Order: sequence, then C-alpha cells, then structure tokens
Amino acid sequence: MVQEQGSGGDGVVARQEARERKDRLKAEFGGRLRVLLDLTGLSSREFAQRYPAYKDSTVRKYTLGSNLPPWDFLHDLLTEVTRRTDDPAGPHRRTELFTAYRQVLIDTGADVRGSDQNSLLLRLLDGEEALARLGDELSQVRTRENQLRTDLTDLEEQIRRAGTPTSGAGAADRKRELEEESRLLAVRRSALVERRSRLTTELDTCRTQLAALEDTATESGLVPVTTTGGAGQDQTGTLPPVPPQPPRLGAGGQPGPKKPGRRRAAALIGGAVAVVLLAGGGAAVGIWAAGPHDTTGKNTTPAPAPTTPVPDPTTTEPATPTPSTAPPTTAEPSTTNTSDPPAAPPAAGAQSLVTDLPAFEDDGYLSGPQTVNLREYSDALRVPDSLSCETVATWQLDRTYTTLVTHLGITDDSPTYSAADFTITIDGKTGFQRTMKVGQTAEKATIDITGAFRITLTTDTCDGGNAAWLNPTISK
Repeated sequence: MVQEQGSGGDGVVARQEARERKDRLKAEFGGRLRVLLDLTGLSSREFAQRYPAYKDSTVRKYTLGSNLPPWDFLHDLLTEVTRRTDDPAGPHRRTELFTAYRQVLIDTGADVRGSDQNSLLLRLLDGEEALARLGDELSQVRTRENQLRTDLTDLEEQIRRAGTPTSGAGAADRKRELEEESRLLAVRRSALVERRSRLTTELDTCRTQLAALEDTATESGLVPVTTTGGAGQDQTGTLPPVPPQPPRLGAGGQPGPKKPGRRRAAALIGGAVAVVLLAGGGAAVGIWAAGPHDTTGKNTTPAPAPTTPVPDPTTTEPATPTPSTAPPTTAEPSTTNTSDPPAAPPAAGAQSLVTDLPAFEDDGYLSGPQTVNLREYSDALRVPDSLSCETVATWQLDRTYTTLVTHLGITDDSPTYSAADFTITIDGKTGFQRTMKVGQTAEKATIDITGAFRITLTTDTCDGGNAAWLNPTISK
C-alpha cells in the first residue's frame, strides 16, 4: 500500500514537472516575440491598432508567453519588423523563429495523428507546407506550359514560311514533340490541382475541429485560427490561412506573400461595434465591422418627420431608386442579373473597382460588361488575351474600407470544359479562393477588409477560362 501511494505521488510530481516545462517553453517563446515587438518600435496597443485582427490584451498574452500565437501573428510581426528596420539578420531570424515555433508545438505534445488543439495546429502547419510545395510545382508546370505555347507559335510560323513539306519536316517533328509534352503537362497540372483541392478540404476540416475545441476552452495554451463561420473573439471576419513553414522571403529578404490554398469566403461580423480611443483627441469613435451604420445614435431615437425640411429629401431620395430598380427587375431576367449595382447604394461610400477606384498595380484587366451563365453584369474586370496564365491587380485602400463585395465566374464565350482559379488576397493573406467552370452561375464573395492596406484580385486561367470579376465594389 505504501508503495502504491509512493507511485501515485511520483505521478503527480511528474505531471507537475511536465506542466512547468510547457509553461517555461511558452514563456521562452514569448521572450522571442517581445524582442521582435521591440524591433518594430510599437507597443502592443499600437500593434493591435495597425493589425485589427489582434487585441492589445491578446498581443500581451503572446509576448508574455501565456498563450502561443497563431502563425499569422508571427508573419504580421515579422512583416512589421522588416518594414521598420534594415536588419541584416532578418532572414536568419525569420527561419529561426518559425523553427522554434514548430518545436514548441511538438514539445507541448502535438502529434499529427492527434485531435487536440496542438496536434490540429501541427497538422495545419504541415498541411500548409505541403500546400506551398504543390503551389510551387503548379507554378513550374504553368511556366513550362507558357514557354511551350510560345515555342509552338514560333514553330508554326517557321513551318508556314518553309512552304514545302520536305523543308519543314524537322520543324513539324519538333512541333509534335512539343504538343505531346504539352499534353503530358496538362495531365500533370490537373492531378496537382486535384491534390491541392483535397488537401484544402482536409485543412478546412482541421479548422472546423479547432473552432469546436476553442468553444469548449479545453486547452488554454494555444489560440487556434478561427474558421469560415465567422470571427473569433480576437479575430476579424476574414479567415487568415496558416502560412507555410517557414514562409518564403521575397526580394531583398523581404517577407514574401504566403501561398495558401483555396479558402472559403469569410462571413461578415454583423452588428459588432469596437470603440477606439484616439490618442491625440481622446474621442471615442464607433467602428462598425459590417459596413456603414449610424454612429450618432440618431436612428435609435424616433424623430418626427416635419421637424426639419432636411430629413424629407433625405428619405425621399433613397425611396426613389428603390422603385426605379424594381420594375426592370421584374420586367426582364437580364436586369435581374444586374441587381448588384442597386445593392450598393445602402452602403454609403461604396466604390466600384471598375469605374471609381483605379488599380494601384494592374496586369491589364479589361473593363466592361460581361455575361456569365446567361446573366449580364454591367461592370466587370475580365482577363486579357495573353500567353500568361495569371492576371493580377492590386488596389491600395489605406485601411479606410470595411467590405469587398464581388461576383466571379467564367464568361459565356469561354471554351467548353474551361475553368479558372480566383483568389482575393488581403495584405499578403489569402481571404478567398475558388475554382469556377464555364456554365456555372457566378458566385458572390463578401469579404471583410477592415484595416486592409491593399487588396489583390488574381485569376489563373491556364485551364482556358475567360475569368471575370463581376461588379466588384468596396464600402466603408
């Protein structure tokens, strides 16, 4: 009996030592984060104001080692360090931090076969790394396909100039070789796209499980990434994907954009209000996360109509476009498809990315009306006729907008069986990704871009589809 009690006591001591070791590991990692935060020159509050996905209290928990942060926090922190300092040890520091983070996950009991929060995050980590490798391989395949298209065009011109079959025999043989290589590359690309789709589904399942564990609060050592269902306590509405390990560096050692896989569109946070105290004036400003709202509180107090003449035209003007748009909607199906512009007026300050706000950087999207699955959209951005598969455009928003709304699809004049990939990137993080095929109804994406500095719309049309962003608008 005495021996059994001694054995039980040893077990309690061992568990206590294990907990202390985990706490020590988290505290040491928090120390690393404090060093990086000091390099940014920002306090935890200032960092949270710059990156609204995090609260001041959350940042302090990370830097004190109370909680381990998600990958996105590490990426944002290192991005800020790179922006503010010319650190020659930046690339080494970045790799070292990501390696240490992964080791902390393992040392705190994470197992890729497990289902606890640590293990799910490790699975996400490994999955995102595999996703990045698939993306690199796809990029190489598409680059080679583009080169083959150029070579085939040159060969066809050479054969045409040769005139006689005998003089162009060598070029014709070479053309057949290139066509066969193109066919094999297309098969390989399709297999890679399918693998990427399956892996993305698995990662989304992991995120769903993490959300369930977060709700039960069974483990306080990690803060999981929120899922597509909405925002977590310290997150914004857009689901930030976990970056690859370690994230790649761009030119000059700058943090490169993360290359996550396909992600579902995140839901907006309806009716959530955050109050921010301005450092200079001390005024309280209500920031609504789901578009424009009356921050003055006047809408909550019923005001008599005849009080002033000003409210009357204000109320009559919105009433006028509402009936004016309704008759065309019922009159013909084609105007029903253009119901996106009438949906914009309720959002004060809404601007079209086609007609109102020029792109900061643009690969050459073509603007104008487009038809998708027999529905016409008045304002659209369509990919140009180009040998390149990828078309990219970036808008600088200066953190003044909250919502991006757009439809997306493949135009009806696209080849049979064609498809395209659509990606919306917010400050280097993928907020939405989808593959569409010709004949499908255009899909609507509503993205929370609160605090976004820049957004990027990317299309990949290696599968031959004429991709189009339909009636894209942003609002405050």
